[in-house]
Amino acid sequence: MSAAGYRIAVDVGGTFTDLVLRRPDGGEVIHKTSSTPADPTDGFVAGLRGLATAEGLDPGTLLGRTDLIVHGTTITTNALITGRHARTGLLTTDGLRDVILARQGSREDQFDSRARPLPHLVPRHLIRTVRGRVDRTGTVVTPLAEVDVRAAARWFAESGVDAVAVSFVFSFLNDAHERRAGEILAEELPGVFVTLAAGLVPEVRLFERTTTAVLNACVGPVLRDYLDRLARRLAGLGYRRPVLLVQSAGGVISLDGAAQRPVETLLSGPAAAPAATARIVRALGVTDAMTVDMGGTSFEVSVSHDGRTETTSRGQVAGHPVCLPMLDISTIGAGGGSVAWVTPGGMLRVGPRSAGAVPGPACYGRGGDEPTVTDADLLLGYVDGRGFGDGLALSRAAAERAVGALAGRLGIGLTEAAAGVFQTVNAAMADSLRLATVRRGLDPRRFALVAAGGAGPVHAAALARELGIALVVVPPGASVLCARGMLHADLVRYGVHSLAGRGERPEAGVFDAAFRRLAREAVEDLGVARTEDAEQAGGEPDRGPAVSPVSFTRFADLRYVNQVYEISVPFAADLEADLEAGGAGSPEPARTDAAAVDAVLARFHELHEQRYGYAQPGVPVEAVNLRLLTRAPTLGGLAPVHPTSPCPAPPTRAPVAPAVPAGRREAWFDGRYQKVDVYQAETLAAYGRLAGPVLVEQANTTVVVPPDFAVERVGDGTLLLHPVQA
Repeated sequence: MSAAGYRIAVDVGGTFTDLVLRRPDGGEVIHKTSSTPADPTDGFVAGLRGLATAEGLDPGTLLGRTDLIVHGTTITTNALITGRHARTGLLTTDGLRDVILARQGSREDQFDSRARPLPHLVPRHLIRTVRGRVDRTGTVVTPLAEVDVRAAARWFAESGVDAVAVSFVFSFLNDAHERRAGEILAEELPGVFVTLAAGLVPEVRLFERTTTAVLNACVGPVLRDYLDRLARRLAGLGYRRPVLLVQSAGGVISLDGAAQRPVETLLSGPAAAPAATARIVRALGVTDAMTVDMGGTSFEVSVSHDGRTETTSRGQVAGHPVCLPMLDISTIGAGGGSVAWVTPGGMLRVGPRSAGAVPGPACYGRGGDEPTVTDADLLLGYVDGRGFGDGLALSRAAAERAVGALAGRLGIGLTEAAAGVFQTVNAAMADSLRLATVRRGLDPRRFALVAAGGAGPVHAAALARELGIALVVVPPGASVLCARGMLHADLVRYGVHSLAGRGERPEAGVFDAAFRRLAREAVEDLGVARTEDAEQAGGEPDRGPAVSPVSFTRFADLRYVNQVYEISVPFAADLEADLEAGGAGSPEPARTDAAAVDAVLARFHELHEQRYGYAQPGVPVEAVNLRLLTRAPTLGGLAPVHPTSPCPAPPTRAPVAPAVPAGRREAWFDGRYQKVDVYQAETLAAYGRLAGPVLVEQANTTVVVPPDFAVERVGDGTLLLHPVQA
């Protein structure tokens, strides 16, 4: 292990690349640089050089003293959104050629008769079928026709595919045909990326299993090429230690694991924020929180209820179903770079299109001439024109030209147009927050709002007012919260055991045996070791670290008999044990006895009542899948990266010296410009309370405190905003 022990988190977003360097003494260095869409590794390396400069080191020396790099990337998500994914073929069972083209037999938006289906990831001529059949018990009734597989391989080769997905009916019960087909494809198509559906998603539902395999195949070559470029560039800078990627489920995965299962990185960047939020709100004694991350391109929302971040085993990315566990994060196109425009009917709209990193908002002075949210925030006085990110100075004149053109199209004044952009994007974000809570039967007024991203703290108070939220939390370094969360992320592995089609009822013996098998597989898959990490001597970065003792969380996918969909219910005992142990881990899952099954069934009825408004305790319940989350801390020999100074709200407010403003500037409040004090967040006295309107500046963002709010700083630098009672 190196003596210095730096850790670095790199979050590549659509507009900015955020970096956080954790020093051995726990101190942090924050750096932002513009993303480079043409080759994201350019922005990655530029950010590392910026961190090295801040530490007074050259990049090679910094990386030589670094134990771990954790990386969040939008490379796979962008490939899907832009359609720049690999040319992909699909091999499926004879008679089921249209399994992904028919989708689920209905429109995704049943209330929009004009809705157009998404473009197919695999065109029909690249879908080939083979003879061979497994029945609903897993019994082979028709042998695999290997001649069909080889014929399909020749067709794929002639069609120039880069990837192939294989998905056969009932393969989750018996995957022998898929495995053999994969072997033949590897022989016939060397270098082509092959995904086997049952190896990726061994559970019921052919359509979702197939689409997930297709997604994995589509983005596999894209991510593989990116990771190879990144590994070479890091090796060229002398880095030999592990690089981990953030997963959609919130943990991290090795480069090799990500290259094999790239679909697990589809929410790589945003999935890191809840890890940071969990520690912040836990220290405050808050159990229910919504994290909002408003960056340059998008606005993400994640919900933590009863101390646990909501997850889903069936999500969507870019409109495509994904049948893998992931944090339940909703995303809309509402960021600082979102473009404001006018509909043919004369209505103001904001997003979803973004100015991105190039050219960016008009005020960046990089050639952009369209009005964006950042331009409006600058004109309203909320953002400091001296700039942010990599030293970028914002041009008020350019913002006035862009927003002025918008005002002309609307027939209103410049300031009214800027205020309109601010209010319009807030309305869209408030709707997203309502959907994230109300659709689960949750009252948003019960939640704290954690503001993150470069634009999040600017808009957070307005969102809280709209939703009746009584507490806004702005953590230190809010603009890079996702990157900070990466430093807290653990290695994770989700395993699934399907009971569908077998008529299984919740039985303790079946549950216990399945969970223990999944635990053994997960421990082997993660490469869990009790040894210290050793320095690597090769030419490329170490692609995966040794890890410490693991912890387990059990889930059961339950439904009433004859229902179509199920609810994934965690075993509460695992959640409580993990909190009490502080993530210390355990050698194996807890025993699943009759009492544990009774408890999870009772919780199922409660969740069903909460989500759907009713429960039927007298109706039999069946288990569809059993899931096991296995978690292991990264680089087990290193000191933990958890915060050392908690920030609980004190029981009493001791008198403090008044804070001294760093300056004043005009900002738009209550329908007029007002001269307001501007404070630096790090200079506010702990537990001192300031009534709005004021502006509090953090690195790369501003906390806007309107007249009906007050702000205070608690122990570790976290800012709390509360509505002021009239």
